[in-house]
Amino acid sequence: MKIGIIADTHDNIITIKKTVRFFNNQDLEYVIHAGDYVAPFSLKELMNLKARFIGVFGNNDGERKGLMGVCKDIHIPPYTIVIDGKTILVTHTLENLFTNVDKEDVDIIISAHTHIPEIKQGKPFYINPGECCGWLSGKSTVALMDLKTLHAEIIDLSTES
Repeated sequence: MKIGIIADTHDNIITIKKTVRFFNNQDLEYVIHAGDYVAPFSLKELMNLKARFIGVFGNNDGERKGLMGVCKDIHIPPYTIVIDGKTILVTHTLENLFTNVDKEDVDIIISAHTHIPEIKQGKPFYINPGECCGWLSGKSTVALMDLKTLHAEIIDLSTES
């Protein structure tokens, strides 16, 4: 089963639309967002995804009530879900993550906040898709992951048409 991973969209509606088109062509079961949508209008565009959407709040998501009005599947991090037999923990920041979480029980940790894409193999498998918005780096990045093989890749949508 393939999932899409996204974070730090920060209201960049152009890159969000591009990401939705890209993800909708990938035969994904889920798209997981690790926070920082910012405003409800940008989240509305993500509701055009064909895959099931799940997300967590980030540190720049001040209008939580409005965001929840657009999508009920946004959670306070850290949020844990089991998909295809894999326990996935989704958070915006890694700070103080393991105070109440036993990482031995987690297969995959999805985080964001740094705007820097990163993949670390191991148990747990760490993945940060980087910034979809492209505001800091000039690159709009997301990730694709195959849960069966635990293969993940960072995709630079700045180079996609």
